[in-house]
Amino acid sequence: MCKHIKIKLSGLSVDIEYKNEIIAGLCRDYTSEFTAPDIRVTYSKEGCENEARISGHAGAQAEFANIYRQIAEKLPRFSRAVAHGAVVSYNGNAYMFIAKSGTGKTTHMNLWQKYFEGVKVINGDKPILYVKNDNVYAFGTPWAGKEMLQENTVAPLKGICLIKRNEKNSIKRLENREAFEAIIKQIYLPENQNSLDLTIKIINDIIRLVPFYELSCNISREAAECSFAAMTSDQQQKFMGSDI
Repeated sequence: MCKHIKIKLSGLSVDIEYKNEIIAGLCRDYTSEFTAPDIRVTYSKEGCENEARISGHAGAQAEFANIYRQIAEKLPRFSRAVAHGAVVSYNGNAYMFIAKSGTGKTTHMNLWQKYFEGVKVINGDKPILYVKNDNVYAFGTPWAGKEMLQENTVAPLKGICLIKRNEKNSIKRLENREAFEAIIKQIYLPENQNSLDLTIKIINDIIRLVPFYELSCNISREAAECSFAAMTSDQQQKFMGSDI
């Protein structure tokens, strides 16, 4: 028999129908009470089996991934999209690292935590990005990768960094075309055409509002200092917007 859990995700009310007991535990940091949900997620044996074929997950993992996919498909209508990236907060602002799987975004996130006081993880794998009033906000989600590094919090996104491996460390700003090519590979692209069109608009807004960088790096302290210096150089900016 299926059960329900209510959560708040990036300010939205989400009603989740689930079968595996593990789901409630994975979502416990986001539970909330509300009357009418913005998004409803329904349990589907067929959907879970299809997810298993797509991702290779099984059991509770497949169900949890299917829940994520259902939510991600509906988020664009609320000016939100799921990113594949690691997001940290520092001094009230958020910074996101993106890269091909296995390139080292989690490692670089850990370097920031190790060497810079006050750095906290918002989400290590699948944050939600929300565009509102010419600002972009990064939210934590329960979908946080194998390390499960996440917090139910939000911060204005002030920088996105594409990480590439190199023996030497260097960083540069990306032009809009380069930024688009980098970020579109790391944003969930819905199957529904209208949602896909909305996602492309969200991507273009993110590029317009958030500085993009490309970091060529190793896994040294110097690498972390390189990205930190470039991305936090505008720390005097105030937190813009409040009603999230």
